[in-house]
Amino acid sequence: MGLFNIFQKKTQPIQTGLQEKRTLPRWKISAPAKIKLLGSNAYLVCEVKDLNFKGFCLIISEKIPDGCSGFELYFNDNFSFNIGIEVSWAKEVDGKHVYGMKFVGLRGQDKERILQMVQERFPENFQSKF
Repeated sequence: MGLFNIFQKKTQPIQTGLQEKRTLPRWKISAPAKIKLLGSNAYLVCEVKDLNFKGFCLIISEKIPDGCSGFELYFNDNFSFNIGIEVSWAKEVDGKHVYGMKFVGLRGQDKERILQMVQERFPENFQSKF
């Protein structure tokens, strides 16, 4: 190893798949849901791909209006949430709109109900990996 070896380009191993970088990993749920925008009476069909107490990934056919600050997120009669949101990122994939949503002001009681929903409907997220 000579003095000039420090200038050689270092190769990085190729990573397969995405690496989770969140401090609070999201539960993988891929659940059908509906949202009702503030001031609207109609529900829009969507899918929640994953979520945690900080946010979720939403897939929907319609574009969410710019500046949208919240909506009702409806999974079923037992699990619906009036939430404040902030759009972290957005992209279009195969004609669908995919959004990274951040919860704004999520209440403690909603966190408890989210946990209850995931435990009841998606228990595989809590099985031991060892």
